Amino acid sequence: MYKITMITNICACLLCGFAIISNIKTIESAGNQIVPVRFYTRTSSEDYVQTVNDLKTFNKRPTYIKPAEQINLSTHACDNINDYHLKLKSRDKLEKRAQDIKCSFCVITKSNISNMKNLVENLKSGEPFGNNEDYVNRLEEEAKIILHLLLMSDLETGKWLWIYYLKMFAISQYEYNKHLINENPFEDDQLQSGVSDFIDNCIAEKYLPKNTIESDLVSKKPEVYKNMFRKLRVSGWVSNVLGGRVLVFVKFLYLKPFWEDENQLLFRQITEANVDWSYAKQRFGLEVAISREFVENRTWMYKPYGRLDHQHLLIAILDARFYCHLSVVLYIYEKQISMRALDELTLKSIKNRIVNVIKHVLGVTAYKDEFLVVISSEFKFAKISDIDDIRDILARVRAKANEILKDLNGASTIEVDFLGFNINENQLSSSDSILRIIKNFKDYLNELTFFCLPSEYRVLLHFVDVIRSSASQYI
Repeated sequence: MYKITMITNICACLLCGFAIISNIKTIESAGNQIVPVRFYTRTSSEDYVQTVNDLKTFNKRPTYIKPAEQINLSTHACDNINDYHLKLKSRDKLEKRAQDIKCSFCVITKSNISNMKNLVENLKSGEPFGNNEDYVNRLEEEAKIILHLLLMSDLETGKWLWIYYLKMFAISQYEYNKHLINENPFEDDQLQSGVSDFIDNCIAEKYLPKNTIESDLVSKKPEVYKNMFRKLRVSGWVSNVLGGRVLVFVKFLYLKPFWEDENQLLFRQITEANVDWSYAKQRFGLEVAISREFVENRTWMYKPYGRLDHQHLLIAILDARFYCHLSVVLYIYEKQISMRALDELTLKSIKNRIVNVIKHVLGVTAYKDEFLVVISSEFKFAKISDIDDIRDILARVRAKANEILKDLNGASTIEVDFLGFNINENQLSSSDSILRIIKNFKDYLNELTFFCLPSEYRVLLHFVDVIRSSASQYI
């Protein structure tokens, strides 16, 4: 029995508010209009938002989040469309504030990279690492804190930030890695161009002054640097990444926990579904060998994003499993409605359980999948009597599962149904079967979360850079 409470707490910052909307937007679905299409915003604690709000930046006209907006961001549920729009606008401000902080930290980072290039050359020339250990550890810790700041509310991180963090982490372990350090890890075009391009974008968006010279900004406005990390280090929610705790294990980012799939998390059969995982399993095995060499040779120190084929394959496999699980649940639910096998009160109870398990998937995957967000909203507010709407949702979820399975199997353009069901009609006359399958799905999500600890699957999704959120597009 897994520690569900602990798992729930880990994902607490991902909780969202849902409410009924009838006039935001609609989709044509099976000849009907289903509303709402999309209705959620992430929730952030007032303490978190206040800390973000208090940080100094190099921006002359920074965005500040008002007390009422801080309350909006920390409210889990929206009762009406006006509350929803207010929360979206507040979230947009939080995203702009985070971008402002990233822009200033990127300026600091560019200055630090120049120092680190010189430091590594000195180390290679024989200077003792102990002379620089405190400095390196401080820079590594600062990058870790900024990443944690962004991850807590699923704000975009960016590849340049991960590259910088991983290189700082590598040098903080210099005595362990030095026999594999030949070239200077900070002489990296991907890092240099990533930082420069990001700063150029910050200037264009007016987060930084024109003609920004990084070393001048850092030296002439030292209070920005000092304020940023003085405020962050005393924040209670940052304390759990200080004191030596690793933000994320490097080997986790390159999928070492999945190299040996002893628990069959990726390729075990799904209850009441027929899926052939053999080809995906073969592909995954080939990727394991490449990733193992990538990690053991410390290639990641030079090119953290040298290849992401393995990570994208893992994400596709897990997405396929989520949609296969959900397809089975919706298939049985639709059959039970059409057969009128259960009373309305029981069907409503089952529907609520399905909504909750979909929200669980959204939490585990950091709400990366817009399609699933839409499905969640549609299903939550669809009426049990509207069987055509339920069938349409099932059809699209099953099509999504087949689309991912098709890519995993390298199939041609010919339509193939990779997902079959193995449902006994006798199972539909009671709620036992669907409740058991919903529980199996929930248990699988908990098992995945527990398996990924102390790192989290959503952290991997941020590293791969598939978490892209923008509240402004919905305002």
